[in-house]
Amino acid sequence: MRKSLLVASTAAVAATLAAAPATANAAAAKTPTKVTFGMSTTWDAKLSIWGKVTATNGATFPAGKWLVAECYSYQHHKWQTVKPGAGQKPLITQAGGAFSGKLTVYCSHGNYRVRFPGDPTFAPSTSPNVLDKRVNALTYGWKVTPRTIRKNGYVYLSGTLKHDPKPGHYVPFKGQRVYLYVKLKGEKKWSWFARPKTDSKGHFSGRFRIPKDASFSYEYFGDKTHYYDAPVKATFVNVR
Repeated sequence: MRKSLLVASTAAVAATLAAAPATANAAAAKTPTKVTFGMSTTWDAKLSIWGKVTATNGATFPAGKWLVAECYSYQHHKWQTVKPGAGQKPLITQAGGAFSGKLTVYCSHGNYRVRFPGDPTFAPSTSPNVLDKRVNALTYGWKVTPRTIRKNGYVYLSGTLKHDPKPGHYVPFKGQRVYLYVKLKGEKKWSWFARPKTDSKGHFSGRFRIPKDASFSYEYFGDKTHYYDAPVKATFVNVR
């Protein structure tokens, strides 16, 4: 009697073990998805993204799924997350999988992609890369001299504007207007005092006769195909 029970029990366990992988595989199966998107940018680094997440089996993709925008910088040679800034909202799907958002450019003239991380029902997927076609502009060697000066002396400003028609490879950017700004001590507003054009080597320069302590800056305003450029902080000059 014991022998027959043992045989029956062994058979039952074997059957359970045989069925377990199939059950686990069925539970782990997720609906494949596909992400597509488009983008546009402005001279002052505003980024618009729109697209759609679809289920490849024709199922309706639900609303409320969070997506991640990422970009590849040719300066830093790595992918990074495009995080929403102040007043911006994350990318979240609407019913049917459509999404759109307003963000800030993280990787000028870099590659962008949108990633769906997946959930218990839908499999993760990542869109094809989309190149930001707007060319980046950067100023090299920005100088303001001297930094300490006597009243009514001349301050000299200069720099070299470059751009990267080939992403990440910067060359001189000639024939461009660069505005030079000053803010005198005690004033709240910046005023431009010169707008030189860059020469064949991208070089620009100007001078300013300074009556009292002041801060100096510059700005290239970009155009239909280029981003703007300005320093992170102003350069202060002390008048003795």
